[in-house]
Amino acid sequence: MSTKRWTAIVVAAASALALLLTDVSSASAAHTTSVQAQVARSSVVPKTVVLDATNSEDITRTKSGSQSLEEFSQRIRARGITAPRSTQAMASQYKVIAVDVAKALPDPRCKRKSETLILPNTTTEVRYIGGPRNEQDGTDPCLVTVEWDDQDPDPHAQDDPQLGSEGAVAIQQEPYVAQYHEYCAKRKDEDGFWQEPCYKRFVLKYDGNSTWNYYSLEAWNTCQATWGELISCGRGQEARYDSPTLYSVDYSPQNSSIGNCRPISYEVTLYGVFSVGGSYNHCEEQRVYDYPEPGKMSTYWKGQTKYLRTTRHQVSVKVAQNDGRPQWTQWFNGDTCNYIDGGFCI
Repeated sequence: MSTKRWTAIVVAAASALALLLTDVSSASAAHTTSVQAQVARSSVVPKTVVLDATNSEDITRTKSGSQSLEEFSQRIRARGITAPRSTQAMASQYKVIAVDVAKALPDPRCKRKSETLILPNTTTEVRYIGGPRNEQDGTDPCLVTVEWDDQDPDPHAQDDPQLGSEGAVAIQQEPYVAQYHEYCAKRKDEDGFWQEPCYKRFVLKYDGNSTWNYYSLEAWNTCQATWGELISCGRGQEARYDSPTLYSVDYSPQNSSIGNCRPISYEVTLYGVFSVGGSYNHCEEQRVYDYPEPGKMSTYWKGQTKYLRTTRHQVSVKVAQNDGRPQWTQWFNGDTCNYIDGGFCI
């Protein structure tokens, strides 16, 4: 069969939350500029902190943790993600972490309190980042990004054997795309908003290629403000430091888009019949960033709304056969604002 480009779904996934006793480290400035959009490099240097016992607490087995897991289970099952119905079963797969953001990322410019984070037990490290992680995040020094390392459920799996005893079978099999992992996470700012990033991972089986295995990851992030208005919702992933070498095949969506545009007019009276004014288009945007590094991609929703918004994308990559599965680092963030008279966001 032809091994031409294909895009399937997979959002990056999972691993448990081993709260590592690691200290604060400085993050490098911004990452490589998108090949689709050259964005001005931020002058704000982000600060990265690993979650540990000094800035967070495992509350999975508490009453509030159980309530969070129950609500979380209902929401992700409604989205078609497999999740146990019982809180006890959820607690065996997920951890609920109370994060003291003000302690983890102290900054006198920023009003940071506490929030709840839900991640799979297989997450190997979780990092909170204060300030823009990359050029696509803008310049807000109070932006908080959650970044974590993803552990595949079977990182050394040989998903598409072409040799040995299964070789003859592989030649006769019709190719198909198989999903092999999925999950969602959640971050809830107690005073501001919530986000739920999800992912699905897929592999192409019996493609007839004895050199490469083909994988796809679908990633999305759903955000909603609980006060003020949502102005940003972002999601991205890149190859983890210990991933086998990835080679890009395809990504989607290909281009940014502007939708729900509406003309806004403004005019003031000067004296008598004299007035001055104009108009502009107010739009929501879906910004797409494809990076030079294979498998690295992010999408951001930008606009102003009181309602739920989602950003979503897929990548497909190939890995040398017998090298194992792609391993990923994930990140997600969002931002809200209040409004004063006149409609300006503060």
